[in-house]
Amino acid sequence: MHPLYPYLHKLQHPHSGLIESFPLTPVDYLQRVGFTYDLSLTALVLIHHGSLEEASRIIEFFRSMPLPVEGGWNFNTAYNVYRRAPALDEGMQVGPIAWSALALIRYSESTGQLLYRHKAVLLLDWIRRQVPHFQGGLVMGIEDPWSSRMSVENNWAYYAALHVLCPLLPHGRLREVFHREELSVRAWLARQGGNRGQEDPVKALDVYTSALLVGPEAHLVQAFGNDARALAAWAKTWIGEMLALFRVPGTAAFDYADAKEAQRADRPRVGWLEGTEQVSIALRLWAPWLRAMGDTVFADDMEQVAAAAHEHVISHCLTIRGTIAIPNTDSRQPIRTFADGWVARPENEPALNGTTWAYFSDVGFNPYTGTLLRS
Repeated sequence: MHPLYPYLHKLQHPHSGLIESFPLTPVDYLQRVGFTYDLSLTALVLIHHGSLEEASRIIEFFRSMPLPVEGGWNFNTAYNVYRRAPALDEGMQVGPIAWSALALIRYSESTGQLLYRHKAVLLLDWIRRQVPHFQGGLVMGIEDPWSSRMSVENNWAYYAALHVLCPLLPHGRLREVFHREELSVRAWLARQGGNRGQEDPVKALDVYTSALLVGPEAHLVQAFGNDARALAAWAKTWIGEMLALFRVPGTAAFDYADAKEAQRADRPRVGWLEGTEQVSIALRLWAPWLRAMGDTVFADDMEQVAAAAHEHVISHCLTIRGTIAIPNTDSRQPIRTFADGWVARPENEPALNGTTWAYFSDVGFNPYTGTLLRS
């Protein structure tokens, strides 16, 4: 049994089946709250672990939920885990729905029950039809303020779900429609570079990791016309920028944002442990491909950085009631992730997002593609 699994198992609510994102937080509005993204990643951990009965309680929650509607609360970004009811005043966002779809697809593959893949199809088709598109990309949601904002990270999650789904569909009109959508979103993403959003020049680590975690094959076919040398040149530049912008000086950890944005947020550089594990997985994903392209030295360096990043995260484990958990950051105090954004949680509060990504890194599993990392 993986040492991170008992923590998730013990926290799962006996009646709702949901899990709190920050179970020991002193912040009132975060207590008893499970974010849709966190619940989806937890379901993916449970599926990979073979704990299908536990996973089914989260997956069935997503499957039984009606499709999103304007002014409704279904598929909110967060839920009260005791009542299975919407929490926080956040509304629906594309990224968490896409992650829900990925979890539904994986569960369907693991159990052979096609009704769960069918729900993923309905969710992704709802996004395709109902969420406004601009120049190929999607806004974050259908209600203000998300209807006027475009998140690159949200679009990467949607693209990843489409990329996983398309090969599973039978040849025909539906597959063609989803494939066209996939190519459209991918073309929009290619024009955004490393920006956090359209017309948003702030640099964010999850933009860089998301672009890598969809894997070399997706880039090679859909963005580089099967030109492997061009893709290798892009990957080395992209990875070099990521390491230069986000690595916290003197540590093996990676921050949410670059030094300039951390200064704007009036905080020191800190290690974002979820993101640090995303870096670790991304580097290990690309190292074999770049090694096969003949760049052994760069690939070896990447694997050393990846190992150090994972070790940094594991060193910040917390012993919680006899089980192991990973916090959100290695900061002693709550910090603002961006000048305009979320207040991240400190090292003394375990978090689902840190724990799930630490699991994926430890077992060598990429949740974007559903594949094991090659050694």
